Amino acid sequence: MLARLRSFTKLFPLILISILVALTVWILAVTSSDPSVTGEYPNAVPIEIIGQSTNLVVTNDLPEKVTISLRAPTSIWNTLNEGKGNVRAFIDLSGVTAGEVSIPVQVQVGIKPVEIVTYSPQMVDLVLEPLTSKQFDIVVVTRGALPVGYQSDEPVLSETVAVVSGAESLVAQVTEVRAVVDLSQIRSDINETITLQPVDINGLVVRDVTVTPDKITLLQTVTQRGGYRNVVVIVVTEGQVRQGYRLRSITVNPPTVTVYSTDTAAVDALPGSIQTRVISLVDRQDDFTEIVELNLPSSMQVIGSSLVEVRVDIEPVVSSIALSDIPLAEIGLASNLKASFLPEKANVIITGPLPILDTIFVSDVRVLIDLTGYLPGTYSIANPKLSLNIPGLMIESISPTTFEVTISAK
Repeated sequence: MLARLRSFTKLFPLILISILVALTVWILAVTSSDPSVTGEYPNAVPIEIIGQSTNLVVTNDLPEKVTISLRAPTSIWNTLNEGKGNVRAFIDLSGVTAGEVSIPVQVQVGIKPVEIVTYSPQMVDLVLEPLTSKQFDIVVVTRGALPVGYQSDEPVLSETVAVVSGAESLVAQVTEVRAVVDLSQIRSDINETITLQPVDINGLVVRDVTVTPDKITLLQTVTQRGGYRNVVVIVVTEGQVRQGYRLRSITVNPPTVTVYSTDTAAVDALPGSIQTRVISLVDRQDDFTEIVELNLPSSMQVIGSSLVEVRVDIEPVVSSIALSDIPLAEIGLASNLKASFLPEKANVIITGPLPILDTIFVSDVRVLIDLTGYLPGTYSIANPKLSLNIPGLMIESISPTTFEVTISAK
C-alpha cells in the first residue's frame, strides 16, 4: 500500500501537467473559434431607480443613458447586438434620506461569459425631497369677454377643490389652482372640460407637480340682454349679370351682426335677419367686392359698424360646340422643318366659356398637334397631344384620333 502511494506521488506532477496542458489546448481551441471582442454596447441603457422611499421624490434629472464597454466572445456579441442580453443599469436608494446625495451606478448583464470593462457615469448626483401635498380651492379665471349684449351667470364646477402633490419645494411655489375659460365669441351656454393649472405668485404654471383631479367640467349659462339681438345679414341684389355669365357665390362679412334698441319689442319683432342696401348686378361679368350699408330701422343701431363687405363671384357659363373640317397645324417642330398631315382636317367638339364660343369665327380655329422632338420622316401618331390656337377653349373630342404625319426640311 505504501509502495502504491509512493508511486502515485511520483506520477502526480506528470498528471497535473497533463491536465494543465489539456486545459490550455481546450482554451486555445475555443478562443480561436470564438474570439473575445471588446466594444461598446450599442443599445441605450437608461438608469433605473430601485429602493426609493414612497415619501421621497427625485427633483433633478438623471443622465439619459449609461455608456457601457464590454468584453465578450463573438457569439455573445451577436446576442447583445440584438438587445437580448438583458443589460441594465440602476441605482439603489434603499435607506437614502432627503438631501443631496451621490449614488453609485450598478451595471448587470444577464448573459455570460461577459466582462464589464468600464461604464460611464459611475456615480450620479441626486436631489431628494420629501413628497408632500396641499389642497386648494379652484379659481375660475376668464380670458377675453363676451360679445356686447351678452351676459353670463356664475359658473358651476364639477369639483371645487384640488390637491397638488409633488416635491416639497415645488408644492410650496403653488399659490393657486386655476380653471381658465375663454369667453371670446361665446354666444351660448358653456359646457367645457378644463385642465386645471397650478400657478405661482406671478401666474406662471408650476411644472412637475400633480393636480388631482387634473380636469373638471365647467357649466355656465350665457344669455342675451334685453334690447340686444344677434341677426343674420341678408344681401339684397337687383338685375342680372351679363348674358353668358352666371353668379357663382355671394358672401358677406360679417355674416351676423348684433343690433340694439331701447324698444325691446321692436328688437324681438325682427325676423332674425336684416337686409343690406340694394346691390346692382346689371351687366356685371367680373368678380367684385362692395362695402354696403345695412338697411336698419331708425330706432335701431348696430353694435360696431353698420357697414358690411359683400363679395360677388361671377364666372362665364361653360358650353360646347361641334365644328367640322378644322385644319391641322403643328407646334413644337424645329424651325427648319415642316409637317404635312393626312387627313388635313378633323372634326372636333370644343368646350369653353360661352362668351368666347359666341364670338369665334370657325375659319380662325386650328387644331394644334405637338411635334416636339420629332425628326424628318413619316409617322402614324395615335392620340396626339392636341390644343387649340384660341386661348380659353379646350378640345373635348376629335375625329379621327390617328394621323399620318410627314416631316421634311423646308
